[in-house]
Amino acid sequence: MTVNSAEDDKSPVRFLLLMPWGRVGSNLVSAALSRTQGIMIENEPTTAIRTIGHRNGLSKDQIGEAQIAQLDAFLSRPVEGVAAGLKLSFRSLITPETYLARLAAANTRPVLITRENVLKCAVSQLRARALAVGSAPESGHWRSPWAVRRNEPKPGAMPIDVADAIRLAGVFQDAEDQMMDLAHRVFPGGWHRVEYRDLAARPEHVLASVFAHLGLTPPDPIPVIYRKSTSDDLTTDITNYGDFEAEVKAAGLGRFLSDIV
Repeated sequence: MTVNSAEDDKSPVRFLLLMPWGRVGSNLVSAALSRTQGIMIENEPTTAIRTIGHRNGLSKDQIGEAQIAQLDAFLSRPVEGVAAGLKLSFRSLITPETYLARLAAANTRPVLITRENVLKCAVSQLRARALAVGSAPESGHWRSPWAVRRNEPKPGAMPIDVADAIRLAGVFQDAEDQMMDLAHRVFPGGWHRVEYRDLAARPEHVLASVFAHLGLTPPDPIPVIYRKSTSDDLTTDITNYGDFEAEVKAAGLGRFLSDIV
């Protein structure tokens, strides 16, 4: 969905790629932009600040202040090239309204990346996490467990903690609901929305629409370097699928099982 489109001008562009959390195709969108000459993206700085802050024993307020300081530094630097952007997880933001309001005041062009099927989002998260910590049978075969490249094999079947998948589906849904509610209030001029379902079905078309929203000329061809890491049919990727299906249906999430994305 495009709420508004970019103005046709040649001035440098600041943009925002905002996702509820992860597993929504944000790496594919980010890579297409960052691999284009003249476009720079800072990849999840707020997540890094939050992770390091927790590790170092900082308070929530201190972490929030560090996130705002990073944002102010980003906004104060001249844009080198044609565009500069931030890729962020909404869930990582300590003071999301303050943070996003600053971006809106700076005329940053927002792109919201979402995924309607929160159950498959959760399954994808758990599978990637298993690869990241080395507990999956095939760990070690990918440059990054969080983004499987087109020339890499798709991770195989593995057991899924059903209770954790159901819990995470709720976390993803809450994060998206909060993100969209805040976007309506903070970005009154609108945004461009990328839904995972559409991105998976027609990546080049959807990526071209992102470039158009930002007022940028896309490369030819647009790089599509990542693939889906989890199958549309979860029976091929979850070794304990029988228990998974029964508990998911009991939790009222059965509608997500037949959804192809």
